Amino acid sequence: MRARTVVVGGVAGAALLAGGHLAPVMAAAGDPQGRVAASSPSTAVGLGMREWSITAYRAKVKAGTVRFLVTNRGEDAHNLRVRGPNGYRSRISDDAASGGGHAALTTRLKRPGRYVLVCVKPGHERLGMRATIRVVKP
Repeated sequence: MRARTVVVGGVAGAALLAGGHLAPVMAAAGDPQGRVAASSPSTAVGLGMREWSITAYRAKVKAGTVRFLVTNRGEDAHNLRVRGPNGYRSRISDDAASGGGHAALTTRLKRPGRYVLVCVKPGHERLGMRATIRVVKP
């Protein structure tokens, strides 16, 4: 079999490369806080963070398991929480270290609607570190 070189850019690409082959990011239904375990396919959403903004590389996703892949381009550490309809709150991601650090948050977004992505470091959301995505029916 002939080897192929695949170049995939961005944080989503980093999550998709596995053993030289493209592999789906896997996750499954989890607890009320949105934590999930491996078993069903998820949708990857790349996020760029810097002072004082979050850029989501997808405007909408289908309801289900979503894996947010954070790259921090700023000078401060940042993290991620997802808030949604009916008071939904995800767990908080690990910190993405400054200057190119990465973090991931996998959560289950069950209800269609508007979800807000925020950095919950003290004062960061107030300074503008939020973005929105729309979840649509599968």
